[in-house]
Amino acid sequence: MAMLITQTEDIYKILPELEKMELVAIDTETNGLDPHLHQVILFQIGTPEKQFIIDTRRASLEPLRAFLESPKPKVLHNAKFDYKMLRGSFGIRMENLVDTMIIEQVLTSGTQDRGFGLKDLAAQYLGIEMDKSERSSFITHTGEFTEAQLEYAVRDVVCTYQILLKQIPKILRQGLEHTVKLECLAIPAFGDMEFDGFLLDTEKWNSLIKVAEVERDKAKKELDRIFKATRTSDNLFGWVNINYDSDEQLKKALADLGIHVEDTSRETLMSLQHEVRDWLLAYREHQKVLSTYGESFLKHIHPKTGRIHCDFKQLGAESGRVSCTNPNLQNIKAESEFRSAFVAAKGRKIITSDYSGCELRIIAELSQDPVFLKTFREGGDLHAIVASAMFNKPVNKDENPELRKQAKAINFGLAYGMGVQGLALRVGCSEKEAEKLLNQYFKTYPKIKKFLDNSAKKALKEGYSETIGGRKRYYDAPQAANNPRERAAIERKAKNAPIQGTNADMTKLALVYIREEFKNRNLDALLVNTVHDEIVVECAEEIAEEVGKLVHDCMIKAGRYYLKTVPIEVEYELADFWKK
Repeated sequence: MAMLITQTEDIYKILPELEKMELVAIDTETNGLDPHLHQVILFQIGTPEKQFIIDTRRASLEPLRAFLESPKPKVLHNAKFDYKMLRGSFGIRMENLVDTMIIEQVLTSGTQDRGFGLKDLAAQYLGIEMDKSERSSFITHTGEFTEAQLEYAVRDVVCTYQILLKQIPKILRQGLEHTVKLECLAIPAFGDMEFDGFLLDTEKWNSLIKVAEVERDKAKKELDRIFKATRTSDNLFGWVNINYDSDEQLKKALADLGIHVEDTSRETLMSLQHEVRDWLLAYREHQKVLSTYGESFLKHIHPKTGRIHCDFKQLGAESGRVSCTNPNLQNIKAESEFRSAFVAAKGRKIITSDYSGCELRIIAELSQDPVFLKTFREGGDLHAIVASAMFNKPVNKDENPELRKQAKAINFGLAYGMGVQGLALRVGCSEKEAEKLLNQYFKTYPKIKKFLDNSAKKALKEGYSETIGGRKRYYDAPQAANNPRERAAIERKAKNAPIQGTNADMTKLALVYIREEFKNRNLDALLVNTVHDEIVVECAEEIAEEVGKLVHDCMIKAGRYYLKTVPIEVEYELADFWKK
């Protein structure tokens, strides 16, 4: 039963009925997708038995503010979108959101080959074929809503509610209550980050682009010089006409130099013993900068806010890690000068905070290796201590530094499922030597090997790997039983997922804590970015020290929730721009 509301006073009348509902489903219809340029024109709320449809062009949602911002659970599909649209249209920030799309991604992490749209889940759980063609009719709509539009609006609310009821038993059966709760609690934090955006200094950005152009052209000139001796017959003037971005042309050009390669990947180029290697790598590095950060990047600056509003995908990776698009701020490396072009607005500061050695601390927690535990508890250079134990030699940054480099490569590589080939490329040795290094490492630290081996065995036997917090990444283990290549891929992912996933869990919980503190203290502070175990905040200059300490404490609190035997360290820095 649906009721259309077009007057504000009628919203007050339905509040008692809404308050009695233990759970409500919510959906919105909008005249566009941008919360800064478009508006919510229809707001739907209710249960499968009773729905209220509010024409927000005529009736104000203000009477619902307290209800929507209360702890009462509200189920939506793709909740982040509705959160941003309601904030943009009415300044309402919904709390305690339950998202059927996010839940399905958690339930099927690693195995889902279908879509996660409401239409997909309605077909899967309810056996309903939803027609979503009516959605586009709201974009240019004026006047009274049609019966078809109202029926469409009601159906979305009813289906979302019913899908959740079907998902709940699966959540309990798969033991994913904590992960689902964490992901749902984090929705408003990601919604705020996208809505508030990050300010970009375009003048600074363009100056960095010009530097990259100069360096790219310099590398190209040197490459032309190297290849010119083999290309004199190309044209009348002896010009070099090689597209260095083309694998085929580059392979042919290298062959003319007597260098025969199967591909032109970075790993292959790194193995070359010729001056062309360094210039090719330099050319590619600067060309990538130009293609990634050139004029196309500046098109993402919002015409109204003047800020970058990217799209964070909470479950951007099967491990639970976040990804970022439109544009991707996560591929701006920590040491990149381009970070300095992301700035605080006038009278404000940027606080960049990150967990120190997070993945290695997680390995220590999961493996309970005594050397790792002792080093983190007492302090010290873990890479040097590991190297000294492996090679039985004194090692520090000044003494036998090459051994420290090898140990560091192994330490960090373990968090990414690195094997012999990856280690060989990282430290610049043969695969045979890399295999010896790994064997020596695991001989020295058997508990780490045991943890990694057990993770791989569990994935193959039970079909999933698991983080400290219970997040699961699923695998098609039976399919890999007779396929050595697929089996090896599962083993590699299973060793990596508990580490990366726990890292993601910690950072997301920290975002939840930070947003809650900002709200409770009514601080002039914004979450503006996150990159793996790093969180970036913008705040008023006069409270920067307070906010920096608050962010630090929230991250420590989140880390301690998961790591019980390893101390947590967080470093933060205040500046006028995004720092390392």
